[in-house]
Amino acid sequence: MTDNHVHIGWYTNGYHTPEEVWQAARAAGIDEIVVSSTSTCAELYKLVVREFQELIRMGGPRVHPILWLTPRMMKTWGIRYMLHSKIRWQGVKMHWEAHHEWYYNRKLTAKALDVARKLNVPVLLHTGNFKKCHANVFKPFCLENPDMTFVLAHGRPLDEAIDVLKNCQNAMVDTAFMPPHDVMLLAENGFTDRILFGTDAPINLLFYEDRTTTEYIKFCRTVLQNTLPQSVYERIMSNQLYK
Repeated sequence: MTDNHVHIGWYTNGYHTPEEVWQAARAAGIDEIVVSSTSTCAELYKLVVREFQELIRMGGPRVHPILWLTPRMMKTWGIRYMLHSKIRWQGVKMHWEAHHEWYYNRKLTAKALDVARKLNVPVLLHTGNFKKCHANVFKPFCLENPDMTFVLAHGRPLDEAIDVLKNCQNAMVDTAFMPPHDVMLLAENGFTDRILFGTDAPINLLFYEDRTTTEYIKFCRTVLQNTLPQSVYERIMSNQLYK
């Protein structure tokens, strides 16, 4: 099983070490993790590389590193440093709510997509209930770049995520912080093969302080298993994109 939405690094509730996150996922029965570093938002590029080096020493090929791009990184030495870090990036991420410039500076966004194209990796996009990161904001990019794969993290708002999935065969979603009923609706609309299991661990600790990350991951699995037909649940849990 793969958790397709995991973080390491600095966040508002403190620092989450690679070892802490890896051990929590393994204890929850997760075999592989798709992970980006929240330390990127502090523009701590050298720290991010060290974090991934440590994580890869522990998990090897079971760790799938995602290069989180920021506008500042793209304008400075940061992008060159990350691309020459010897980390084999398996995806590129942009968070338009954290970095509003993506929404307004389309030339910079195009350069970011070029990074993903040159690496030949999927693009992970945060979606949410804010105008700058609604799922439909990304529909034109999916349509204009049919050679690329886009993952709408969280799938929000759900109706827009469904619209993008219906019109863009190169779009997928992950289930990080997604209500189980929404996952069910996605499956009922025929998108089972395009749903990736994800938890957003360890960001869960910010919202569920009385539950460890391991317990939270197990909870996410159990809720989906109790909500979905077994065959659908097993398919979603085995879906894999990053290689």
